Amino acid sequence: MKLLIYPALDKKVVEKITSVSDQVEILNINSEEEALQEIESIDAVYGTINPALLERAKKLNWIQAPSIGLEKYMFPALIESDIEITNMAGIFSDVIADHTLTYILMFARGFHLYVRKQLARNWEPGVPVIHLADQTLGIIGLGGIGMEIASRAAACGMRVIATDAKQREKPDFVNALWENDKLNDLLEESDFVVSCVPHSPETVKLIGEEQLQRMKKSAYFINISRGMVVDLAALTHALETKTIAGAGLDVFETEPLPSDHPLWEMENVIITPHIAGASAYIQQRRVATLIENLRRYISGKPLQNVVDRKKWF
Repeated sequence: MKLLIYPALDKKVVEKITSVSDQVEILNINSEEEALQEIESIDAVYGTINPALLERAKKLNWIQAPSIGLEKYMFPALIESDIEITNMAGIFSDVIADHTLTYILMFARGFHLYVRKQLARNWEPGVPVIHLADQTLGIIGLGGIGMEIASRAAACGMRVIATDAKQREKPDFVNALWENDKLNDLLEESDFVVSCVPHSPETVKLIGEEQLQRMKKSAYFINISRGMVVDLAALTHALETKTIAGAGLDVFETEPLPSDHPLWEMENVIITPHIAGASAYIQQRRVATLIENLRRYISGKPLQNVVDRKKWF
């Protein structure tokens, strides 16, 4: 079989992938022009695929995407094809869960305000604290990331409730697991709400004015999934009007967040620049996922992380 890697990876990484099997010929290519010349004979692709490449592909039947979210990856011809697509689900779960717990702990202990006091050299205690064991965490999307967040929250004594489109088996550390039609119930019961759903046709602006109005005035909203899941204008208005208490945001409908956006000035908002998945181990895990699926492909075993092309995840 022939595997096209485009854009090219480091030679040492390619050597590691090559060592999987002598049945695999790897083409490590950096230019689209060269990729277009080779694509007709390619069985599998790791990396980029676009309409021009897909149109020329004659043998292609597996694409390993290098990311989890595929909203910028999919296009009509690819969606309608019968090519099996796999993503990188699972490689970010623990680090994004750590990032989420950091938001929760910062709000609970008042660090979002104490950091500002520090910058002003203001020694003034008294910011109210939140006892986590009294709180309910609502997780929208109990996939790999949601599961890791749930386990950390449960370890802090929080009550955990969740909605999910696929997950039906409730783990012991989750108090209640509902289908997506119970989203409003989750919003009304939760003290912290975290969005873990992917960007798909069904989740664009899943959280808007109506949903934010259902949250407690004392509740915090956290988004570590995708910016398009949340209506940025509605969230900004909810924070300005104190419809909700605050927000921890790593992703935004518009990125980078414009420098003149009012969210930057809000003391009840913690902003990070789409780095919740940052880790020294991500590239290592990405390569390991590719290698595992390559082994499976060669041996005819089912691939991991197969994507529903119409849902993008």
